Amino acid sequence: MPDHSPERAPDHAPDGAPSQAPDGGHRASLWLWSLLGLFAACVPCALLVVEKLGSALSPVPLVLAILAALAGYVLAVRTVVGERFRQHPRRSRILVWSAAAGLFLGSVAVLLTFRPPPPPLTRMSGARDVAVVGFAAEGGRQDRQVLDDVAAAFAHDTAARIPTATAVRSYAGEVSLPLAQLAGTRRGALEGKTARFADETNAEIVVGGLVSEDQAGQTTLRPAVYVRADQIPDSPELTGWFLGAPVLVARGWESARARAQLVGELTGWIGALARFVDALDTWRNGSPTEAGRILAGLLDAERQDGVGGFVPPDLVRLFHGHVLEDQASGESGPAREKLLAAARGDYLAIGRDSPAGRRAALSLQGNTYRRALGPTHSCKPGTVRDTDLAQVSRALRTLAADPGVTELGRIKATVNLAQVEQSRITAGLVKDDGTVARAVASVRAAPDVTGSADLRAFAESVAAVNAAGRGDLAEAIERIRHAIAHGQDPVQRAVWHGLLAS
Repeated sequence: MPDHSPERAPDHAPDGAPSQAPDGGHRASLWLWSLLGLFAACVPCALLVVEKLGSALSPVPLVLAILAALAGYVLAVRTVVGERFRQHPRRSRILVWSAAAGLFLGSVAVLLTFRPPPPPLTRMSGARDVAVVGFAAEGGRQDRQVLDDVAAAFAHDTAARIPTATAVRSYAGEVSLPLAQLAGTRRGALEGKTARFADETNAEIVVGGLVSEDQAGQTTLRPAVYVRADQIPDSPELTGWFLGAPVLVARGWESARARAQLVGELTGWIGALARFVDALDTWRNGSPTEAGRILAGLLDAERQDGVGGFVPPDLVRLFHGHVLEDQASGESGPAREKLLAAARGDYLAIGRDSPAGRRAALSLQGNTYRRALGPTHSCKPGTVRDTDLAQVSRALRTLAADPGVTELGRIKATVNLAQVEQSRITAGLVKDDGTVARAVASVRAAPDVTGSADLRAFAESVAAVNAAGRGDLAEAIERIRHAIAHGQDPVQRAVWHGLLAS
């Protein structure tokens, strides 16, 4: 007889579906989230294993791998939500999607956090190191491996042909710089990454370039070099990246002879740049005669061959004049006048429209000042040429206010103006009208740019002489001590120590 007592529970739910125990739903939920968590963790684990066993993935394959994993993950979550949460409220499904997204984003964050760092680049230890970073293809029509091979061959041949280079190494394939920015005017990212690369590798000169191919299949290379600012503070025109003239690659990269000719031509350009940098370093270290010999050799090679390069001939002439003037400072009489006249000839050979034209105009005023001091090399009354000094003072005022002159050039013009005016005061040609004090104050307020340290120190020495002339010895001692503390030229510092003693 059937039992109709109300205490007995039915075997099925009212809608006909079998009942499910609460602990079964909990186990299913745990299984679901464990599966999704395991799937999300597989992505970073797999990529970390790949990078640990091999080399670090570049950004493109890394992003593609993450996107592929994300596509699979989305399909898995969609399937699970469709099967397990179809009858649940929309809010529950959104929560599941949100939690799954959090799991995946967390896994990607773990990947990016614990990625092994890229292997360090080989650091060169010489004083004249050249790094070749490869050549970038404009339009992407060149084989990347072929360009890397050309860079490696160029580095190998350059090491044998440039005696001033202590090391030449190709980093093509090891480092990726945005060399395509060489074709544009915005090079911020390229300059910043190259500066870090140069610091890491200790490279003094970095070599790269752009390769293009026209409709007829003719290949052209535009070589480019990067020179660190701290290597040539006297020549800001050559710091950072700059492009050379285009070079035609006859018959493309397939011709071994064409590649050899190209490598030979580029090696000559880099060699001239390395010798120029070596000359400036030699000059700064107190050997103007040897520096003049190197620069004269560069000028002779340019006159004989007429071959272009990275160093403009006018810039070589400019510094050749500078080293001649330094040699003249140790001479007297006809020998001194001959060296100063030769330096003047270098400056006059530089046209006004040349990129170095304004610097030549500034150097020409310094040359006129030195010649106006006469045989005594001093500003004693009756020994200087008043007309020449007055003309130099006017020209320096114009250059100091010229917006076309670089910041460093304006600082130098202002310092030289203070020097010339103080010489006129010492020689008794003019009264002190405050020009020296205003010029020195302008130098102190000017931005701190590369190469300005010695100029600032020299301005302080002029201020010391001016203060001593006014009878303010305490101010004079303070200014000359400041010049000694910040000046870097050992010869000039020795002169200032003599002034301090006096």
